[in-house]
This record gives sequence, C-alpha cells and structure tokens, in this order.
Amino acid sequence: MAKLRAISQQPGLAPAPARRATPRRAKRPPPKKTGGGFRLFLLGLGFIGMAVFAAPTCVLVVFGMVPSIVAYVVDRGRRPMLAFTIGPLNLAGLMPYLLEVWTGQAQMPTVVHLLTNVYVWLVIYLSAGAGWLVFLGMPQVVTFVLQRSVDGRKAKLKAQQSKLREDWGSAVGGGEDLI
Repeated sequence: MAKLRAISQQPGLAPAPARRATPRRAKRPPPKKTGGGFRLFLLGLGFIGMAVFAAPTCVLVVFGMVPSIVAYVVDRGRRPMLAFTIGPLNLAGLMPYLLEVWTGQAQMPTVVHLLTNVYVWLVIYLSAGAGWLVFLGMPQVVTFVLQRSVDGRKAKLKAQQSKLREDWGSAVGGGEDLI
C-alpha cells in the first residue's frame, strides 16, 4: 500500500483519486431482553385473581380464547401480528356469550350450557377464522392499493414527461422514456 502511494505521488503523475469508503449499514444491536418473566408473573397473578373472583368468566374466556392463545404461542417473532389480529376478532365472537354470563342469574350453569352448545363454538371459532382471513388477506390488499397508487403516479409522470418533450424537444432527457 505504501508503494502505491509513493508511485502515485511522483512528480509528473496526477494524484490518484481518493478511494471513497462504501458506507456500511450500522448493525443493529441485538434486541434487549425485556422482563418476560415479570410479565408472565403479572399475567398469572391476574389470571388467579380472575379465577377466584370471576370463575365463570375465567372459564369461558380460557376455553373461548384458545385460538388466540395458540396464535400467540405459535407467532413468537418480534412483532406477533397474528395474535394481535386474531385476538380482537376472537374476543368479539366471545363477547355475546360473556354478556349472557354477566347478565344471567346462575352463572356457572350458564357457562356449562354455553360450552356444550355447538353453535356457540361455531360462532367463536368462525370469528377467530375471520381473524385468520384478515391476517392472510391484508398483505394482498395493501399490495393492490399501493400498486394502484404507484401506477397513478407513474401515469402522471409520463404525462408530465410528454408535456416537457413537447415544450423542449425530444433531446431533453436523452430522448428515451425513463419511466
């Protein structure tokens, strides 16, 4: 390397152009480990409190939210979007039956009756299935909308380019369509 510098700095030779270092992306630090154990402890403590003070509700929620729980366990990425998509729709399917438990007189027999009814399970799992459809279908919807937006922008730019060619001639822009 020193020889190259010495040769390039001899009189009568043009100095070698400085080599630009290619910018490198800064590596992201590994994600910090959050207090997962503490969060799990608080969740367990809340579940125990709910089981003691609202046992019928707890039983119905545990059995009814199984699709959301499974989605949360399966999707353990940094951003578990599967559980965040299925969970609210699963809860929406469960809500009429929770209201029935909360407004009824005999709560535990109502829960047993609901859990043995096939149509209750059908509504709960169909709502979770709707969450799956939203999760699987939304990327295609977003892609379609963005593609239409890009196509519209491209058409506007082509119209602007043709207007500029009319005003300035075809030599402007190399005479070829870049868009």
